[in-house]
Amino acid sequence: MKFILPLKNSKVRRHRLLSAIISIISLFLLSAGFARAQKPPVRYLLDLQNPASHLVGVTMDIPQAERGTEFQFPTWSNLYQIRDFVRDVQDVRAECQGKPAPLQRVDINTWASEEQCADLEVHYSVYANQDNVFSGVLDSNHAFLNFGLLLFYLPQDRTRPVRVKFQLPEGWELVTMLDSGPAPGEFQALDYDRLADSPAEAGNFQEYDYVQKGAAYRIVVDGGQDLYTPERLVDLFKKITATETALMQDVPFKRYTFMLFFPPRGGGGMEHRNGTAISIPAAQMRTGFDNLENITAHEFFHLWNVKRIRPEGLEPIDYIHGNDTSDLWFSEGVTSTYAELVLLRAGLITEKQFYAHLDAAINDLQSRPARFYQSAEESGREAWLEKYPDYFRPQRSISYYNKGELLGYLLDLGIRHASGNRYSLDDLMRRLNQDFAKRGRFFTDADLESIISQLAPAFPVREFFRKGVDGTSDLDYAKFLNYAGLTLKTGTKEVPDLGFKSLQSFIGQVHVESVVPGSNAEKAGIQPGDVLARMNGVKLPVTPDRELIYFKPGQKVEFTVQRGNRTLEIAFRLESKPAPVYQVEELAYPTRDQLAVRSGWLKGETVDTPAAGN
Repeated sequence: MKFILPLKNSKVRRHRLLSAIISIISLFLLSAGFARAQKPPVRYLLDLQNPASHLVGVTMDIPQAERGTEFQFPTWSNLYQIRDFVRDVQDVRAECQGKPAPLQRVDINTWASEEQCADLEVHYSVYANQDNVFSGVLDSNHAFLNFGLLLFYLPQDRTRPVRVKFQLPEGWELVTMLDSGPAPGEFQALDYDRLADSPAEAGNFQEYDYVQKGAAYRIVVDGGQDLYTPERLVDLFKKITATETALMQDVPFKRYTFMLFFPPRGGGGMEHRNGTAISIPAAQMRTGFDNLENITAHEFFHLWNVKRIRPEGLEPIDYIHGNDTSDLWFSEGVTSTYAELVLLRAGLITEKQFYAHLDAAINDLQSRPARFYQSAEESGREAWLEKYPDYFRPQRSISYYNKGELLGYLLDLGIRHASGNRYSLDDLMRRLNQDFAKRGRFFTDADLESIISQLAPAFPVREFFRKGVDGTSDLDYAKFLNYAGLTLKTGTKEVPDLGFKSLQSFIGQVHVESVVPGSNAEKAGIQPGDVLARMNGVKLPVTPDRELIYFKPGQKVEFTVQRGNRTLEIAFRLESKPAPVYQVEELAYPTRDQLAVRSGWLKGETVDTPAAGN
């Protein structure tokens, strides 16, 4: 604690006051001088006019380039994975005033100019042929551009403003999360970080717009129009955005863009500061909007949690080595908590469906032996290993999404119980938004603990973090669920068994890791190393064990298998195995306090605050 003694001598007080005034004036003059001396923006021109080649042609214009000016390519962006994007960069060359300018290769990701140049132009191409929201693609159908995978930055001048222009194939349109620039067809960002966080889509797409609470929303769809109706799509998004902005009591943008893709395979969502890119396999869209609803609620809540409410470990962004990600249990996991709570509070799912999802989340964590030696904090820190398929083995890792989501539910119940339902997890999020996000500050675990203690002094916050976040003890579901008049029933039941284990990297193929000797799968011909392309004729976006909730023991399954250059069709009947089952149920005779906590939790209410959106 810091103590400041009062000044007794008036001369000393006047002297210090004068010094303070001079310091403020000096700082103002220095800032004004800096503004006048700020270098002109870095400009990028992206040529998309040869989509069949998958090559994005880039010209990077660096005004006032000193000798030794370095320009660098990120090794990661979007996913917490070192992916070495420079592998897709080719033909790097430079010109100064129209003449070839020599460059020095400093390291694998960095080049430097060898001469001073008033206007240095760097030319290169990037091979873009990964059609997912975490990467980039240019093909005959469209272009999806994540700029962190396409554009060099100035490592010693990263805060410099940027401008971007595009050359499009005839008939194509463009939408981006960037702001419009001063010239027609030009876009701008305050710096490279904002640029890298504002992807673009070019091609032929559908767009739907609405205004809510003074903010404009765009829904851009690249996918079959037979998979949705515009009215239902817009209504879904309106409910989610209205519920979440009411919950956070904040609309921190003028325009928000949803980019939706319905490809044959591959899915996921990627949050950005003023938008999100979401991919749902077309086959899943045909079965309903469930996945779209969940991912949309998750990604939109990232508007606050992680994009504005940021842990200290993620700043400043280190595009080469990566950042400390030990807070992902909160940034991602608690965002998943809100995805389900928001769907419930928005009327998009029922309480029964909410409880069923909670059951599945508990069963997921309890099925992973790694929970006994990998904490939620360590799970986030090791997110950088998710590019390796075998990392996802139940014996190796847990998911910070999964355990973080459960920690979010328990934390909410704990705060409500300890505060007499006067405060909740919602209040924690709003405090973080007000005290940190809006003040440009980044939070730590100590900040989380401090705010929770202020909201609910009786809540044992240090114990909660020591056991649940930093530790590897099983979560005390019974205690926290009891606060809401709920109980966790345990039992066993026969579940379908594939007879083999499979693995998948974050966005990679599904392949067989091992096969149980004597199983139906082995007898039918499944072998370790087989790539599983389809299950019962449907492309596999995830490992098949995650699809087993739709099957029963004894049911026939057929896999399309790629083995070397051969494609095989292998069919067999699922076997069965006993598995523990966890199910949340309501107590028959809850107390008044338990009912108050439960109602507040499910509806988003506290004693003095009505439900969000009411």
